[in-house]
Amino acid sequence: MTDILKVMEVMNRIGKPPAFSFTPSEVVYREGKTRLLHYLPKTAETAPVPVFLVPSLINKYYILDLLPTKSYVEFLVNRGFSVYLIDWGVPDDDDRAVGLDTYVGDYLKNSIRVVRKRENVKKVSLIGYCMGGTMALMYAALYPKTVENLILLATPVDFHNDSLLSLWAAEKYFDVDKMVDVYGNIPVSVMQSAFQLLKPVKTFTRYADLYENAENEAFVETFLAFDYWANDQIPVAGETFRKFVRDTFQRNLLIRNEMTLGGELIDLRRIKAPVLNVIAEHDNIVPPASAEALMPQISSREAEILKVRGGHHGITIGTSAQRIVWGRTADWMIEKSS
Repeated sequence: MTDILKVMEVMNRIGKPPAFSFTPSEVVYREGKTRLLHYLPKTAETAPVPVFLVPSLINKYYILDLLPTKSYVEFLVNRGFSVYLIDWGVPDDDDRAVGLDTYVGDYLKNSIRVVRKRENVKKVSLIGYCMGGTMALMYAALYPKTVENLILLATPVDFHNDSLLSLWAAEKYFDVDKMVDVYGNIPVSVMQSAFQLLKPVKTFTRYADLYENAENEAFVETFLAFDYWANDQIPVAGETFRKFVRDTFQRNLLIRNEMTLGGELIDLRRIKAPVLNVIAEHDNIVPPASAEALMPQISSREAEILKVRGGHHGITIGTSAQRIVWGRTADWMIEKSS
């Protein structure tokens, strides 16, 4: 029987900042609200190509460095990679007019330029997660000569699919112009409500899981850290939201090679670097078919899909991440870069 005092102690910790112990890093570049973090490798021999991580724009980056035992970043530096990560920062009213072209064509492009100069390399291994994967894909199509390898984690590409997000964002149901014109930047409350409604029952039953595992400190630590991260969301710059929703969810231009950024066409056929497309079989945010649709569109001679059990977040911090994804992606990058 679960100790009621232990349950009360655990429940009292919900919503409070956990004792995070992030992998040591240094800020090596800033632009706008963004920061470029560098994590030094922890091995004598360093992998030949640096890794550049692109997190989602709508969540904070530390899902990739959540806890010492649940950190993709820590795993990579322990494998000898020089790891860089772009922290998008938190947009305010001054950023409402910042567009997707600025995020990809300025912030991301300039940060990768800094990495290439610091590491004295021509190319990086680019890893994108969720919306960050879609942005990494856009970058790779626009600047293919700077990408050695491309790894996509739970990355939507074909947005006309059977997910609830695609249905809600459809043009006949959702007026993106009105939302941006009213709000400016899209508030955290709007984004959070949308994602909670994807699994409304789980929003409540997950606390039953916490109750049942209250005496398992490892479970509790991970649960509370993830719960804090999931609620530590950030607003989205208004014009970026408008462009992304209209061109992907509503018009599905990316998969058709008809989307533009800053006047430049995003042609997925320009991608020739090796691609590893990691897909979660039970992803309720990015259906497998949405991610799989990329493969016929690119020109890469070496392109493969890695399907793993689990959901959208499990692909980065869950059992499948630790047992399969982290190791396979590290091995794959070393293999393709040798």
